[in-house]
Amino acid sequence: MLSKRLCHLLLAALVPALLAADPPWIVRSQTGMVAADSPEASQVGAEILEQGGNAFDAAIATSFALAVARPESTGLGGGGFMLAYLAKERRFVALDFREMAPAAATRARYEKLTTGAGDGPPPSIYGGNAVGIPGQLAGLVEIQRRFATKPLAELVEPAIRLAETGFTVDEHLQRACREALADYTNWPQLKERHAQLYESLLGSGEPAKPGDKLKRPDLAKALTLIAEQGPDVFYRGPIAAAIVRAVRIAGGEMMMIDLEGYRVREREPLRATYGGYEIVTMPPPSSGGVCLLETLNILSLVRERIQYPPGWRGSGYPRNLIQALKHAFADRARWLGDPDFASLPVQRLTSRAYAEELLARNAVTPDDFGSTQLPDDRGTSHFCVADKDGNVVALTETINGVFGSLVIAEPYGIPLNNQMDDFTTSAGKPNLFGLIQGEANAVGPAKRPLSSMTPTIVLKDNRPALVLGASGGPRIITSVLQVLLNVIEFDMSMEEAMTAVRLHHQWKPDEVYFDREPPAELAEWLKNAKPACKISTQRKTGVVQAIQFLDDGTFVGASDPRRGGRPAAPAR
Repeated sequence: MLSKRLCHLLLAALVPALLAADPPWIVRSQTGMVAADSPEASQVGAEILEQGGNAFDAAIATSFALAVARPESTGLGGGGFMLAYLAKERRFVALDFREMAPAAATRARYEKLTTGAGDGPPPSIYGGNAVGIPGQLAGLVEIQRRFATKPLAELVEPAIRLAETGFTVDEHLQRACREALADYTNWPQLKERHAQLYESLLGSGEPAKPGDKLKRPDLAKALTLIAEQGPDVFYRGPIAAAIVRAVRIAGGEMMMIDLEGYRVREREPLRATYGGYEIVTMPPPSSGGVCLLETLNILSLVRERIQYPPGWRGSGYPRNLIQALKHAFADRARWLGDPDFASLPVQRLTSRAYAEELLARNAVTPDDFGSTQLPDDRGTSHFCVADKDGNVVALTETINGVFGSLVIAEPYGIPLNNQMDDFTTSAGKPNLFGLIQGEANAVGPAKRPLSSMTPTIVLKDNRPALVLGASGGPRIITSVLQVLLNVIEFDMSMEEAMTAVRLHHQWKPDEVYFDREPPAELAEWLKNAKPACKISTQRKTGVVQAIQFLDDGTFVGASDPRRGGRPAAPAR
């Protein structure tokens, strides 16, 4: 029993004993599963499965429902990534529908904007200059065209009903509203510049309470147009005109031609092995997959040399994890960006030979981490879907910060992203999430900003064993990593894997963050480690959605209790 207890302390906390019955945020099924951070969105996806749709049909419907029920996190004004497994063809596909920078987005422009902002609202976070060209709808339409079985209009219809009848407000939305209202208090000019968000979704300072029903008739109007007229209405028609008008009124320089030129990209998934499992994940412009595999490669080498469990004290697991994360995030900052505009050393960063090199290094100061020389050669939502035929979808989407740029495209009620802050808009300065960005991620026309989104599928014996992803800025990477390790390395149940305390380190600042108070024994151990680990008093984490595939054919869906989502399964 002692060995079991110490194993669970690998993530710095005793895991609650497994209850006889699953908690409400875990659902089991033999017929399929949808795990999203909105109960209503999960139910929409499950109903599509029940009506004979496949995982891609359900994913599209779930995404549209999330646009209604998670306005603080995602929607038509954002973008994302999809990683999927096509069971019949036994292959993976990765689609990139990340936002793009408008033609006017030059380095000189953003340097001037940043200098001119002074102590006011940062222009890459608030207002029209924060908005990238949305790719969300283009991505969903591409998924429907290539992989779905139902027409787009049928998959939009549940979201229209949800917007017209209203969705149930939860504590997460209320907290997001309070966070946005704090920005309005900090910068009173925001109330004048972004009155529509303040008056509608933020309730003029009195946001809806948990349990209230919130209707979104303006968004229902946009969804109805999309259902009736298709994506052109968004990229060339009246919704496009509304987006351009809203951005320009808010100080930006987006044009119709920017929206007309948006294209979805297909990318080659990244693949690696760990302890008998194959890990398939998202490539750049997401940094998530590179960081995940670089960290796992280092830990895999440690795993071969130090047999763990028995536990964190004997193996030094937390220190090894923190050191590996520092290397990965240092390399993220220095080398990663849009692969269409820069040559990225992805193969080197995700190789075991490079992991050997990093593990052999005595890294102490921040500059010791990652590679400093190359050889020649926050508002986000994730959901997972699996159907009875073996198709699996992991889709992460975002408008970036809470309510994005605070700009609303009216009269359609679409919150627009503030994804431009994910670029290097001011050299050497951290972005909204405290991340240092490198030259490869410098802002420029038509470029896609670096992301931390990490949709991931894990295979065992060439069959899906786990699919997961998360929301939470850079904490996406560390949350996905730790839940994945909890399941495949430490043999935890989904309940244990989700509820274990998580740590986060992103190289700079040189601090370890926990999602809640770490056990005193571990905190003391980390402080006395060499090098010592500074433990932040801030509590930061990501929110994970996952589906585990058991050998008996059971789907185990799990929605992280940290946000309040619920999985749902088709009745048949």
